[in-house]
Amino acid sequence: MFSARHAANIGVDGTTLRRLVKDGDCHPLHRGWYAVDRPRDPREHHRRRTAALLQEYAGQVVASHGSAVVQLGLPTEAIDFGTVHLMWVDPKKPYQAFSRTRIHETVLEPGLPLQDRTVHPALAVVQAGQTDPRALVVAADAGMRAGMIEQADLVTACSASKGQRGMTRVRAALGLCDPRHESPGESLTAFVLHALAYEFEPQFPPGTNGPGGKPQYADFRISGTCVLVEFDGESKYSAADPEQAQALLFAEKRREDRIRALGWEVVRLTWADLYRPDLVRAKIEAAIARGRSRPKAG
Repeated sequence: MFSARHAANIGVDGTTLRRLVKDGDCHPLHRGWYAVDRPRDPREHHRRRTAALLQEYAGQVVASHGSAVVQLGLPTEAIDFGTVHLMWVDPKKPYQAFSRTRIHETVLEPGLPLQDRTVHPALAVVQAGQTDPRALVVAADAGMRAGMIEQADLVTACSASKGQRGMTRVRAALGLCDPRHESPGESLTAFVLHALAYEFEPQFPPGTNGPGGKPQYADFRISGTCVLVEFDGESKYSAADPEQAQALLFAEKRREDRIRALGWEVVRLTWADLYRPDLVRAKIEAAIARGRSRPKAG
């Protein structure tokens, strides 16, 4: 990553830069900033563009909102990669907006110290949640699992952000943040189940054991029913070795057969399902109806 000014210092003028861009030998990130290789996806482009702006403002700003979530390596569900969000370090600086860049007023909170290049992780996920609460739940769960965020930090971040637009939705979603959600898919599943007004219990033991006799857990139980909900991410089955992937699928089928034999109904949800709440409800209600004719589990 380099700036046009740096390029000029070593004899690469604007005409040469434009030719390099046209030939695909360097790639624009932001006005006056370039990368020597093409970012592999929009998230990576956003990460590099944010890094470029952090260099341009050299100690005057840190990444905030969704841009801080990206820089911290947290999941980026519902993050807008089109706009870089920064925050002034100096509390006297006013809000500025230009060229798909927002520089926000300083949020000072002793319990949430600034990091080297970003706001505190708890403040970052709360800020991201102001635009879309799904961003809060998914990123906060991952941050808590990684030991970057405590539940109390989220409460403090909400207090520090009092009065800002979107905080009503953030406070409503705060109770959904739970490190027991073991993946972004599970976090989003919890968000959807809550939006559909289901009460649920995460990491529920249906009474089966795995290798070594250790208890196994379902992602969620719909409270008061014999219905378990499992998020089915593709990554655990997309192993490089086809035999390994086949073995995982077979083991999962045997596990589910044991669970069903105990009287449970299992609803499996994919990423695509989570964007169709009507379909999620239909699947769960059908499972509840089937379960009424079976012996009560648990």
